[in-house]
Amino acid sequence: MTPVVVTHAVGNMDTWLGGGEVRTKTFSRFCSGHRVFKHTDQDRVSIIFDNVGLDKMKTTFQSSEAAASKVQHTVIEPIEIYIEVKGGS
Repeated sequence: MTPVVVTHAVGNMDTWLGGGEVRTKTFSRFCSGHRVFKHTDQDRVSIIFDNVGLDKMKTTFQSSEAAASKVQHTVIEPIEIYIEVKGGS
């Protein structure tokens, strides 16, 4: 289990922020919790996931449900995924 950061642009911030309940339900499949950060000047977000099961995350993100959710919540590709580097500090 590892922390993961995901960053991407959104087409409409209000629409994206309104999808919080859906995200919480979806993300609970592969992590113990998450926090959302909004860019101060752009329609971009970063999400920090705690205790991620990487295989479960990959499966969830590749699902048809996730694809439909991305469209509904105006997620714009690319989606950047960062994982913690052990000993990198």
